[in-house]
Amino acid sequence: MKDIFDQIFDTHKDTRVFFSPGRVNLIGEHIDYNGGHVFPAAINLGTYGMVAPREDDRFRFYSTGFSGQGVVERTRDDLAFREEDGWANYAKGILSALIQEGHALTHGFDLLVTGDLPKASGLSSSASLEVLVAYIANTMYDLGLSRQAIALLAQAVENDYMGMHCGIMDQLIIASGQKDMALLMNTATLETKAVPARFKGFQWVIMDTRYPRKTTESKYNERRRECEAALRTIQAVKPVNHLCELDPNTFHDIQHVIKDPILLKRARHAVFEEARTLAAQEALERQDAIAFGKLLDASHLSLKEDYEVTGFHLDTLVAAARQHGAIGARVTGAGFGGCAIALVSDQALPDFQDKVGYDYHDITGLKAAFYQVTFEDGVGEITI
Repeated sequence: MKDIFDQIFDTHKDTRVFFSPGRVNLIGEHIDYNGGHVFPAAINLGTYGMVAPREDDRFRFYSTGFSGQGVVERTRDDLAFREEDGWANYAKGILSALIQEGHALTHGFDLLVTGDLPKASGLSSSASLEVLVAYIANTMYDLGLSRQAIALLAQAVENDYMGMHCGIMDQLIIASGQKDMALLMNTATLETKAVPARFKGFQWVIMDTRYPRKTTESKYNERRRECEAALRTIQAVKPVNHLCELDPNTFHDIQHVIKDPILLKRARHAVFEEARTLAAQEALERQDAIAFGKLLDASHLSLKEDYEVTGFHLDTLVAAARQHGAIGARVTGAGFGGCAIALVSDQALPDFQDKVGYDYHDITGLKAAFYQVTFEDGVGEITI
């Protein structure tokens, strides 16, 4: 990595290295912007950043994943969004937000980014990058930001600078993850509870459809608007701030006020996904893998039929996983392609990838990728 850094930036400065994980959400999908509980974990795949300070006010960015773009160079006074800057906009957005908040970025830096998160997979590569740059800046300029503040900054950049109206889950788990744990996260209050996230006799496997998520941003924002419309209708008869404040019984009693069938389905997913997530915490704490697997299956069905964010490739991959040893599987992330997660028995694991991959390729013509992941700490400085 250092050799690439010296070659790209034509320098031999001392450098520091940071790692920002990706994330997988075990259950609780599309409810982080509905005031619900989510259950993510930081994973061992992620984004690495090698950085060296400069004496002037210039920032230079280079990514091995977008090497054709070359070095993007901007000054401290020139950090506005530019389409041609591509991936570097995420880094620029963080720096711009810090300046707007009144932080003194007293010098520039050179940043080399590399990583092993598959692109457009739903493992949150953009949030991983945003939190990485925020943590680097916090460390380099001694800003004193908490991990929660870093997460909120990164979310604001995603919302306001990049135009993706996401919730807080991705940024908060990447900033605050704990090794071997999933964090039950109340997205309305940002309270978290760490829960050991392993079942004896089973392994977590991430399955990448290798089908790029082409319409995620527009559809994600559309789903959020639909939930907001459903909430406004419900608030006429029930004083709630978020859809996920409703339990299934209460929702059943008042759902008749939602006349639009599309909005009804979106709201139903949010309410019942919240209930599934709380049930999943209990299943994990009592080590009931079978119950957790059933909740995974129910979540995927809801995301397919009520929220309509899965699609042919994800549905095919999830079905193949269930056929070959997964006791539960579901889309993870925004959907419309990307990844699914499966809870797979140790006995089935040796042949799982080959059998699922064969069936998936036979039906779709695409070759899936598989990652047996571990759960790790959040963003931090590392030694390599």
